[in-house]
Amino acid sequence: MQKKKISFFVLTAFSHMGGIEKFNRAFMKGLADLSSTLHLKSTLGGMYDHSVDKHYVDQQTYHAFKGKKLQFVLWAIKQSLQQDVIVLGHLNLAPIAVLLKMIAPKKKLIIICHGVEVFEPVSGFKKKALQQADHVLAVSSFTKDKLVTKQGLSNEKIMVFPNTIDPFFNFPVDFAKPGYLQQRYGIAAHEKVILTLTRLNSNEGYKGYDTLVTVLPELLKQNIPFKYILAGKADATELQRMNTLIKSLGLEQQVMMPGFIADKEITDHYLLADVFVMPSKGEGFGIVYTEAMACGLPVIAGNKDGSTEALQFGELGTLIDPDSADELKEALVKVLHEQHEPLQVQQRMLEYFSFEKFKERLKTVLEGV
Repeated sequence: MQKKKISFFVLTAFSHMGGIEKFNRAFMKGLADLSSTLHLKSTLGGMYDHSVDKHYVDQQTYHAFKGKKLQFVLWAIKQSLQQDVIVLGHLNLAPIAVLLKMIAPKKKLIIICHGVEVFEPVSGFKKKALQQADHVLAVSSFTKDKLVTKQGLSNEKIMVFPNTIDPFFNFPVDFAKPGYLQQRYGIAAHEKVILTLTRLNSNEGYKGYDTLVTVLPELLKQNIPFKYILAGKADATELQRMNTLIKSLGLEQQVMMPGFIADKEITDHYLLADVFVMPSKGEGFGIVYTEAMACGLPVIAGNKDGSTEALQFGELGTLIDPDSADELKEALVKVLHEQHEPLQVQQRMLEYFSFEKFKERLKTVLEGV
């Protein structure tokens, strides 16, 4: 049987650890796992990557262009002319889509949209690429809605294609709190631990951790002993802003910002916590929520973005108005007083976002084209 030839082109997959990169790695692993079943032959390439992780894809299959943009675009176009299906992992690769459709209009083109890149109307190459794509995959219903309302695409053209937990995620089977982290952060056995793990960027301002800090004094008033770990790489401006806010509220003993967390310690940080909170209003999906649930953590998130998809519209966690400090405070106090079964939280998340479910959705997409 003749193999179906598929190209998957991305900006990065292995150079960073963000949600989009995690999606790209899972997509590549999915293509590799489905190659025999669907008779696929994949060609993969990244514009900015310098290397490849062989756990996800064969090193001979993935081409890393180390930031050589023109060379990557020319290679991608040449490869696409020999393929049956071309999948672009980000709308910023729109010039490839437009050039391809100009040269070979009958080639099947799929574009993946993750969120913020389509939250406002686009123009030029990006607008044309979305119009010319045969299919658009949106990582959440929220992102799909933006593609319809902001980009003018038809519902029929868009398929909701949620993210997944990493196929090599370190799933805990013992949910005990790591003693070495309790010691590192000076956390007493009776103290509740609140965790946020995100990028702290002064240019974004939609993650909601600052709102969370402003409601923490209420926990002290209610005699709830706690520590809040706000983890993730921060730029200097945001670090100064948050330190000023924490000091103004007298929370220096309760709030810690340890900065970047190494991969090998991420699961342990989730296990250390009693609740994961990130009342964002700009997520396309929010893979961090599924990681927290994979470690048995109850989650509180905002109800105005793709977080709703990650929490299955409230079925898997607590959704609140991210602009309401009162709602956040009430939800936080409620969750901290409740008993949660970590294994049940983990299993319920996997019913929707396991890598096997992701592969099933990918198989459906590929069979459809």
